[in-house]
Amino acid sequence: MLRWSRRIGLTLGALAFAAAQASAQAVLSPEQMRDLAGQAVLQGQAGLAYDLTGALIERDETDLDAHLIRSRAARNLGRNDEALTHARRAWALAEGENARYAAALAMAQALSSSGRRTAAQLWLRRAVQIAPDDGLKARAAEDFRYVRRQNPWSTALRFSIAPSSNINNGSRNETSELFGLPFEFALEGEARALSGVEISTGLSTRYRLVNSERKRTDLLFGASHRTYVLSDEAKDIAPDAEGSDFATSSVFIGLQEDYALPGGRSRLGWDARLGHTWYGGEPLLSYTRLGTNYRRATGPNGMLSFSVSREGQSGEGTRDDATIWSAHLGYGMSLASGNTVTVSTSFIQSESDADYLDYTQRAISARYGLAKPIGPAQLEFGLSLSEKIHDRANLTTDGRDERSLQATVTAALPEMDFYGFIPTVTLNAERTHANIDLYETENFGIQLGIRSAF
Repeated sequence: MLRWSRRIGLTLGALAFAAAQASAQAVLSPEQMRDLAGQAVLQGQAGLAYDLTGALIERDETDLDAHLIRSRAARNLGRNDEALTHARRAWALAEGENARYAAALAMAQALSSSGRRTAAQLWLRRAVQIAPDDGLKARAAEDFRYVRRQNPWSTALRFSIAPSSNINNGSRNETSELFGLPFEFALEGEARALSGVEISTGLSTRYRLVNSERKRTDLLFGASHRTYVLSDEAKDIAPDAEGSDFATSSVFIGLQEDYALPGGRSRLGWDARLGHTWYGGEPLLSYTRLGTNYRRATGPNGMLSFSVSREGQSGEGTRDDATIWSAHLGYGMSLASGNTVTVSTSFIQSESDADYLDYTQRAISARYGLAKPIGPAQLEFGLSLSEKIHDRANLTTDGRDERSLQATVTAALPEMDFYGFIPTVTLNAERTHANIDLYETENFGIQLGIRSAF
């Protein structure tokens, strides 16, 4: 009965709109026609809205509201090319924040309906940038998240600049005891810590091949490059060195899948990657990596994760081959205050014929993020401890033992939002104690980067 009542209501509404349309030009003013067209598109009468706005645009081709409503109506009718045409025209006509915001949303909606979701995301970032108030900004950001979930492509760009006291992981000491001899050797050039600036860029992209409630399959690609600029002090210590001598570049392709387990709270997945790395502009190694991972939601705000992987490295030139096993266990949750806490532990074992590649490493780390900003900054604190043991070492008969401590403070600056991207500043302090002076290092630096706000 309710279904038939609804049908009768829609029919009567359609008849009323049709009657209004038939006499619109003779009876209704342009303002009344716009209002009627807006009501029609909101009530599901896209055809009527399309016809009414056609009459308005024929009367005045610069009618911004008519183009906006007709773009929506055309999209609802499946006429995506026309929807995009009218959205473009609306953008060209728009003046002022409110009009430009509405036109940017119309462009994003038309592009998304046409299957061009990456372009739609760019227009939604533009809408976020020009939104007249926080409420409309939040709406555009939520639309962005929705389109991103529907988009098979997902791409992330990274860029950072980081002044550092030790770009080459050199020793903090000027002398070192070697080979068990009862005197010290002077450390010179690149063996010592060199200060400078790290410049890092990266790109990672994913194409979702399968997306269902049970299974997701992704094709992966990534590339990164990190290079350095030496300080004047570093050039005095190592006159023959250049920042590019320590540059690292890498590329990889991969495939990953994960599956929803019964109960809806857990996912199990696997991934495979092929990659290549260069150091100082020269080939360093190629690798193949296979891994599996498990994630489970715990309570309303927690997530437990576990992963295991095996990486086979084929060295280039004089570098030896290695097999690296790694395991990672982590847990993160949001507290009642809105603050977030994450703790994790990892284990790595590298097997190789080379002493410097044959080691075991254990690490534990914790991160704590504040929900409320302090001044203009959203703060996150990090602390990690690690131990790396080589049973054999060329420089001593006692093997090589290193213990590292690292602390970070990251400040995100949401008030400096630009197109949904915000700057970040990370303060980093790291120190390594070793039984061989050559491998004792320390590094203090500041990293400037950007991240997406949503």
